[in-house]
Amino acid sequence: MKAFIVNVSQLFSLDTQNSEESNFSADKRKLLIPLYQREYKWEDKNIQSIVNDIKNHEKFLGNIILDEANDCYEIVDGQQRITTCFLLLLSIHNRYQGHMLEQQDIDSLVRPYGGEYILRNDTIGDFVIEKNGLYDISISETNDIYYQKTNFMRAFNTINCIIGGLDSLEKVYDIKQKLQGCQFLVLINNEHSYSKPVEQIFLDINEKAQLLDPEDIFKGHCFENYYEKSYKDLRGMWVQLKKCGMGFTKFGYSHLSQYIYTYFIEYVNSNISTRIELKGRHYLEGKSADDTMKLLHDMIEYGEDVMDFYNKLNQTDYEFVDLCNKSNDYRNTQNSKLLKILCKEMLESTKAQYQKFPLMHFVHFLKNNRNISDEIEYNDFRKIIINLYIYMSLFIIIRGKKSKSDLDHSFYETLQEGEINISKAVDAAKKLRKDKVDTYIFKSKFEYEELSFIYSVIDFYVSNSNWLKNKYTRETGHNLEHFIIPDNKATHFSWKILDRKKKFNLLKLPTSQTR
Repeated sequence: MKAFIVNVSQLFSLDTQNSEESNFSADKRKLLIPLYQREYKWEDKNIQSIVNDIKNHEKFLGNIILDEANDCYEIVDGQQRITTCFLLLLSIHNRYQGHMLEQQDIDSLVRPYGGEYILRNDTIGDFVIEKNGLYDISISETNDIYYQKTNFMRAFNTINCIIGGLDSLEKVYDIKQKLQGCQFLVLINNEHSYSKPVEQIFLDINEKAQLLDPEDIFKGHCFENYYEKSYKDLRGMWVQLKKCGMGFTKFGYSHLSQYIYTYFIEYVNSNISTRIELKGRHYLEGKSADDTMKLLHDMIEYGEDVMDFYNKLNQTDYEFVDLCNKSNDYRNTQNSKLLKILCKEMLESTKAQYQKFPLMHFVHFLKNNRNISDEIEYNDFRKIIINLYIYMSLFIIIRGKKSKSDLDHSFYETLQEGEINISKAVDAAKKLRKDKVDTYIFKSKFEYEELSFIYSVIDFYVSNSNWLKNKYTRETGHNLEHFIIPDNKATHFSWKILDRKKKFNLLKLPTSQTR
């Protein structure tokens, strides 16, 4: 391990000059953010804070950890700060439009060796373009495997607003000089015969100060449990897991740490903390390499199964043939289209994270138990989906809190029974729905989504087949006015107010209880 202090200019030029020895190796020509690292996710407040600090004085920017690779240095810790400084240099370059010597000075840092930029990010590919003497951010969706394009564009725009707000080039020059003078403490892992991987060194340095996200701590323990000869395979698995975590952002998960936590509380131990600890000890401490590998494999398989299902829901010709039997009998029917709408709505909901788990389990279970998916018929599959849909939707209407206490394992436990019986799975889904219906208290004020759900069930739910024939949505032209006067004037329904059951004719509701 090599340690030394450099300023920003020396870091971005990989300056090898030192009175005693070369800090950087002369054959390393770039700083690389490898695929297995986290995404760039600094918020505006983080960016504004560091740029404003640099405006005021030369600043110590903390320690960074680099891993010496064949032709580059891989950034293990510090990518958020390094990337932000790099974007700041690009913005300063643009502000100096028309001032060739000043722009050339910046060019010597962002492209010190000619054509290639000093900072390379394998999670997004080439992300800087030059046009008419100005730098800009351009990220291909194909290369953006962790969905960072929006974050990069927002970050660059935030920095441009700060630099563009400086009212003179003297102030631009001042921040450029201070930025170049800011310092990092650089730690380079250049002894790969060392018994610990650089990811574990990163964990040792930071964990006691509680500076790391659960994702980083989890990764550090994974590498601690693996053997050196398997590090390459582990990094490949970590990339797959990152893709799952980022893919689940479509389902309301904000980051990989949340994906890991929610997987654990459902599949491993519901008493786990957000830092993946039980009784103050990290779950992975003391686990074998085989146990760690199996856990990662299961987490990846689960995420990929759910994402594959979600992507298929967006295909017009998808008919659930990989999950149940006789689904082709309903090809291109309203029935099939509605089933896809309900599944997609459940997955995309951000108001009931734990209540969408049963659907995710069900999909994952069927994809990994072909004998069951070949046996379960479309009608039973459909019954399970509609019961899970009503269960989740009622939770949203009741506005329950996102608490682990609301996590219901009963459906999952039924699926895990040795000899799975399809009728038992249907009954377990029905019980989820029934228990939620029994605790529902009717209100006097509603939002559109609540009313559309309630009246869809009232008008279209068929109890003997456990199915919803249709669903009211804004897209079908049903607005709030549609729910003022019922289509069926003879309709009656029951609800519970303060534990008192009452039955009302819809045309004779008290004023305070009208639709």
